[in-house]
Amino acid sequence: MTKKNTAGNQILSSVLNSYSQVFFSTSKTLAVFLVVISFFDYGAGVGGLVAVLVANTLAWGLGYNKYYLRSGLYGFNALLVGLGVGLYYQPSPEVYVLVAVTAILCFFLTIVFQGVLGKYGLPFLSVPFLITIWIVALSANSLQALNLSERGIFIYNELYSLGDKQFVDFYNFLETSIRSSFIRIYFHSLGAIFFQSHLLAGIIIAVGLLIYSRITFTLSVLGYGVAFLFYQLVGIEFDSLGYTFIGFNYILTAIALGGYYLVPGRASFGWIILLLPAVVLITTSAQQVFLLFRISPYSLPFNAIVLTFLYALKLREKRPHYLIETPVQMGKPEKNLYLYSGNTKRFPAAYSVSAALPFFGEWTVSQAHNGEYTHKGAWRHAWDFIITDRTGEQFCNSGDFAEDYYCFGKAVLSPADGTVVEVINNIPDNTIGDVNTKDNWGNTIIIKHSEYLYSKLSHLKFQSIDVKTGDALKRGQLLGKCGNSGRSPYPHLHFQFQASPHVGSATLDYPLGHYLQKEDNGYLQKSFEFPQKNQVLVNPSKNEVLDKALHFIPGRRINIKVEVDSKNAKWKKLAGEFTWIVETDVYNTTSIRCEQDNAVAYLYNQGDMHFFTNFAGRKHSPLFWFYISLFKVPVGFQANSQIKDSLPVHLLFSGILKYLQDFVAPLFLFLKADYELILKESGDIISQDSVKMEAEITKRIAGKMIKKSTNEIAINSAGDFDISIKTEDAKLKILCRNELD
Repeated sequence: MTKKNTAGNQILSSVLNSYSQVFFSTSKTLAVFLVVISFFDYGAGVGGLVAVLVANTLAWGLGYNKYYLRSGLYGFNALLVGLGVGLYYQPSPEVYVLVAVTAILCFFLTIVFQGVLGKYGLPFLSVPFLITIWIVALSANSLQALNLSERGIFIYNELYSLGDKQFVDFYNFLETSIRSSFIRIYFHSLGAIFFQSHLLAGIIIAVGLLIYSRITFTLSVLGYGVAFLFYQLVGIEFDSLGYTFIGFNYILTAIALGGYYLVPGRASFGWIILLLPAVVLITTSAQQVFLLFRISPYSLPFNAIVLTFLYALKLREKRPHYLIETPVQMGKPEKNLYLYSGNTKRFPAAYSVSAALPFFGEWTVSQAHNGEYTHKGAWRHAWDFIITDRTGEQFCNSGDFAEDYYCFGKAVLSPADGTVVEVINNIPDNTIGDVNTKDNWGNTIIIKHSEYLYSKLSHLKFQSIDVKTGDALKRGQLLGKCGNSGRSPYPHLHFQFQASPHVGSATLDYPLGHYLQKEDNGYLQKSFEFPQKNQVLVNPSKNEVLDKALHFIPGRRINIKVEVDSKNAKWKKLAGEFTWIVETDVYNTTSIRCEQDNAVAYLYNQGDMHFFTNFAGRKHSPLFWFYISLFKVPVGFQANSQIKDSLPVHLLFSGILKYLQDFVAPLFLFLKADYELILKESGDIISQDSVKMEAEITKRIAGKMIKKSTNEIAINSAGDFDISIKTEDAKLKILCRNELD
């Protein structure tokens, strides 16, 4: 591809995305629909296009962020202003000079609000458009050289100019067929977002939304429908929306909060139902106020509610489990949902710190959250750990002495990187059965991990602590030894998270990061979960082969050879040789890209866990099979351990089933793709020079398995992968060899 073509594609993308961004999208298909309907009124269409070109040219010429430029974020506010001005006045050179001037003003307001609201992690929405269009509207009486437009009064004449009698007849058919005022005003409200006053524009936008995203379309109907019901409930004249076209506020609010800024789900849909009445009240009251100035409130209600709600969510002290802000915007509600909803634990954005177990070896949870003896009220989110033998006993001999207990004197480790903020080291250990209620917590260490996350380890052995206040710690660093000090009748380790640095602070409901839970037939990998009473836990030890192979350094090149045994032509196309390159972008996102087909697999490595986060490109490709085979791999492994996860639905399913799933996805998933990785126990398969694993990918519909693949993975000390994949109709072998310097 030439530089000229690349530049041309970027310009085209920035223009088209400026249109689709009005609906929080970068869909080129949706953009084409919107461009077409914007030219139903040629004055508005030309005005919008001129404004976009002016704003994007400024962004490019002045050196602003290229990502925002390409995604249309610098252009969509100017587009709305251009549409409004182009519709309000008769087309003329003077009008388009005004459009250019207002586009410049709107662009700089966009930059300002991007900076001001961005400090609080908030979007600027259509605030720049509001201010600019109000300035134009309030200046209208002074713009004597411009003629007000009379378009929109004689709609049939305008439609005739667009498509002759056939077009008029078609529109007339729509008008006579759609008699419900509810449906008619819904379409009018959609069209009004692009300053179009007739029914057909709204219908075309609705079709574009449906093709682009089923969730977005559903939300548009939900937001509008809830507003309609509230109008009926409180007795507001709903038909007024038919000529004020202010109903788009309800549609945009629902789309923004229900599926874009929040991961779509039952919680986000529920809050749409709760918030829309407030949007109605702001809309009706704003209309009365702005009537005094003879201007419209336009999208003010939408901006007010969305910004207020998003800001309020950011002030929450407790990490949410249901109403989740989209960590990384995928540009489509379905992708946001399938990647994050119901599976947020696997992503590092869900929790700021991945905390390890604070000990070596196998320990048993003797008391978990909401314990039987302590761990009550404000201190309920804590764990007590002990060591037990095969019979479940925690001591040998008579158990009358602290030294009889297996955990007494064992090493206690830092659960994560941090700084020591409190040390108590002078409390004598109790005799067995006695407690020290005066010095309740006994010998204690408190570690600061982040601004609002601290860990506390208590009941340590008398004068065993090897660190002091102010020391910087690394994860796994020795702190001291398990003891029996404070309110401790028998030796154990008390461990909790808290939001403040003080001894006696209330506990915080925060999970452990990655650990292994002992099962009858091996170990089960757990990620960001809460251990329960009597569970036996162990910290996985890092495997050097896995650590090296899964450490994808930018610039690393991997040569791929694919062998296929299948009668199916689709599979045979995979055979051949490929080259993969490890890359990173300005946001430090690491990915593997195939040079031949530009497929990209995005990944993250926390040091103790590798996982792929997303995939873009041709799904039926060697890189895609590599992606699902190594979807989630712990760097630390115990022999015969396993890990389970769920693969994103939109990457494993397609066609009508996926289309139907999109509609109901925020409520429930009937499609599922299970991922299970097993380190097989078969001789000496885990050593310092090789690792063998097996991944099973199972596709299910309503719980019933429909397809399954078994992926055997062998990794050697050089970091090379041999992956053998067996499906119902093919056998695939992917040989991955690191390219030598």
